[in-house]
Amino acid sequence: MIAPLNIKWFYAIGFTYLASLLFGIYFDNLYISLVPLAITFSWLLIQQTKSMLFFVVFAVPLSIPVNDIGGGFGMSFPTEPILIFVVLGLILKFIQGASFNRAFILNGLSLFIMGDLAWNFFTTLTSSMPIISLKFILSRIMYVSIFYFLFGEFFKDLKAIRLFVWLLGISICLLAVYTIFIHSQGAFTREYAYSAMKPFLPDHGMYAALVAFIIPPLAVFAIWGFYLKQSLVLRLLAAFLVLLLTVAVLLSYTRAAWLSLVASAILIVAIAMGFRFRTLLLALLAMASIYLYLKTDIQTQLSRNKQGSADDIEAHVSSISNVSTDPSNLERLNRWNCAWRMFKENPMLGWGPGTYVFQYAPFQVSSELTIISTHSGNLGNVHSEYLRPLCESGVIGALLWICIVLFTIFLGFRAFRISATDERKYLALALVSGLSTYFVHAFLNNYSEFDKLAVPMWGFMAALVALNTYSFENDLETV
Repeated sequence: MIAPLNIKWFYAIGFTYLASLLFGIYFDNLYISLVPLAITFSWLLIQQTKSMLFFVVFAVPLSIPVNDIGGGFGMSFPTEPILIFVVLGLILKFIQGASFNRAFILNGLSLFIMGDLAWNFFTTLTSSMPIISLKFILSRIMYVSIFYFLFGEFFKDLKAIRLFVWLLGISICLLAVYTIFIHSQGAFTREYAYSAMKPFLPDHGMYAALVAFIIPPLAVFAIWGFYLKQSLVLRLLAAFLVLLLTVAVLLSYTRAAWLSLVASAILIVAIAMGFRFRTLLLALLAMASIYLYLKTDIQTQLSRNKQGSADDIEAHVSSISNVSTDPSNLERLNRWNCAWRMFKENPMLGWGPGTYVFQYAPFQVSSELTIISTHSGNLGNVHSEYLRPLCESGVIGALLWICIVLFTIFLGFRAFRISATDERKYLALALVSGLSTYFVHAFLNNYSEFDKLAVPMWGFMAALVALNTYSFENDLETV
């Protein structure tokens, strides 16, 4: 039975619909006739906030960014207007005394994330471009508060975690089908691949990072779907999506995404075989030590590779290690060197969150410039999620990001090892495998400030914390 209050809302909205449409028709004014849509949007946001947010999860890969809506601000439609209203609603809830789950807040990852936000806010106050940094920190607060902390509440239900993965998977698949279709009109050439995903994404790197992000979780759903309570139909669908999206990644000609998928596959095998997190750390330290010991010999070998980027995928793979003639690789080194010089000039506080792209030009040196170098702050950012905080927020900002990455992976290992049910165990495997693709990709690109990667990244982190924090129905023990 419908409550009287809802009946009143129904009649009020219906009357407003009719009145607005009549006024719009009479005055021939499009904006007046759009009032009913705005009212419906507002009502859904108030009455069905959770459903609207899951709609945002689905819509994010297909949202369309508008770079300047006025005042130098950009926004993705239809998702970011919804998120802004939700943040305002959260602020009102907190004023009224609401709070997030205490155990979730006190998890180590949550503490690192809050420390990162606090430090970024502090370096915004000392920023070389305060307005730019303020926009950066407000955007990050919005994504973290909704997709990490608020979704952390939703993820008390395992069904919500599975729904999150499936919504992203299906939406990204639609994006991939569109991109492959557009790419086919250019005969699948490498040059055409760089813009085939527009207007949904600005470049092939972000597109490939997003597609690669969801492939490992769907692969886990296909292989271990029985434990995840997935029907045979859903497991077959997951397997089909993995094949389709793998083709999409190959056709993106994005070498960083290819490397990230290899790393994710290795991580899945390591976790499934029962390796501990400390084993991974020791392996990483060993590889770093070997690199430092053989650094000169490695660089000499790399300098001999002259294979440039090519339409042939095998040749394109060979160009990954070409740091002597490949313009893309050389420009990436140029951006990294600029970030390092910026860090050395201001090592503690950095230049301010979000400012690299506006400040790096004077730090370029002529011997490192390439045919694609620019002094206007376009054509990409620092190309590293690890160097960006180093030059923008100083050494503390970089250390906080590294702690977030390592602790996230630790939570994946931990949840798989101690989870009381197979469902939680393989959900953890799916989540950490997806996140690992971005953490590896992040060595070569940085996209976490964009909604396309921010939503899955913070959402998957929240789900991992939930698996390590909450006890669920049918669990045999509390984690």
